[in-house]
Order: sequence, then C-alpha cells, then structure tokens
Amino acid sequence: MKYLVMAFLAAGLLGCDQLGFREWHWNQKITLTVETPEGVRTGSSVQNVAWYESPTWAKIGDSGGWFSHELQGEAAVVELAPNKYLFALMKTYDDPAANAVFRPERGKSRSTVDHRSEIRAENDAIESSNETRRIPRGSFPKLVTFTDPSNPSTAQEVPALDLEGTFGKGYRLISIQLTITPEPRTSGNIMKVLGPDFFKLWAVQFEANFKSAGAFSKRPFAFRITREDFITGG
Repeated sequence: MKYLVMAFLAAGLLGCDQLGFREWHWNQKITLTVETPEGVRTGSSVQNVAWYESPTWAKIGDSGGWFSHELQGEAAVVELAPNKYLFALMKTYDDPAANAVFRPERGKSRSTVDHRSEIRAENDAIESSNETRRIPRGSFPKLVTFTDPSNPSTAQEVPALDLEGTFGKGYRLISIQLTITPEPRTSGNIMKVLGPDFFKLWAVQFEANFKSAGAFSKRPFAFRITREDFITGG
C-alpha cells in the first residue's frame, strides 16, 4: 500500500500522462426529430461525456487498470403537441463493447495492448471531432412519455417505430442524431417540462407502490426507470 500511495504522489509531480493516467472530455448533442400532424418538431440536449484511463499497474481487485466513463446532463425532450412530450433517456453511445456510433466494429480476437491503444486513438478522434451521425436503430435510447406530465406514474415506454400507437395518427420518428459539439451542456429543460417537484412525487409514488405490491412483484414501467435516466451529474 505504501508503494501505491507513493506512485500516486509521483503522478502528481510527474504528470498523469507519463504514468498511464489519461482523461478525455467531450459534449454530445442528442437531437430528436419527429413528424407530427402539425409539422416537424425537434428537441435536443447537450450532455457531457468523460473518459478515464488508469494503467494496468493501478488495478486493485476488480477496479482500476482499464477505462471507465461517465455521462452527465439531462435527457433530450421534444414537445409534439400541448402536453405531449417525447423523452430520449440518458445513454452513452461510445462504449467499445456496444453498438457504438463513433467507433468502428471490432474483430473478435484483439490483444489487450492493441485494444487499449485503439481506444486511446478513438477517444482522441472523438474528442477533437465536430461530426453529426444518425444513431442506428440498435443503439436507440429508451423513449418515454407521460400521459399526464404532472403525474410520474403515467410514464409509458414508446416504441420507436410506432409513435402512432402512443400519440395517435400522424406521429412518426424521423431520426435521432448524435453530434460531438463545442456547445455547453444544457440544463433545466427537464425541470421546466415536468416541474420542480416532479421527482419528489415520483419517490412518494414509488414508495407507495413498493409497500402495496411487495418487494418481489413486477413493478409498473413508471417505477422501473429512475430520476438518473432523466438527469445525472451536478
């Protein structure tokens, strides 16, 4: 432990990059475009992505020694009509293990050293990018609406290919786009739409459902999602 502490102190003196610690930061803008009976509607949110790398020698148990990432911001929301909103919940789109938007597909057999170098190079490229791409269907975020925006228990999952089944005739998802952008992170849109006490009411309703239905019963959709799906970070 003494040597590990000394190594971290050395990191502060020598610079983290020299010891294998690195960070990347960029902002991603999620834009929803929806066709409605009254015309095309769009809504967007700019979220902050942070990636961290720690070297192999810093691995302790099951933590450290690889990459980790964080997402902060708020869900994208578009107003389709009065009191009709569509939310795209918080989601990362650059996990090397997932169907990523800005990362190439990987072969099945890659060495750890090569994989680490590839992720670094990809992070460098994404961090300096200013590109927009359509999010493929397999990477879509979860889409949600509230039949009553003042009542958390009315949350419904919305099938991306069948907005008409939720909102009625004439509604169609045109695209969900992802942009790496210098724009600052957005905030306040979710609270503006749902109200400042919305998540407090959600917590009260969740507790009431838990007590009445029991710990092992299947929860309604509204209580299988959380505040962190809508807002994360400070």
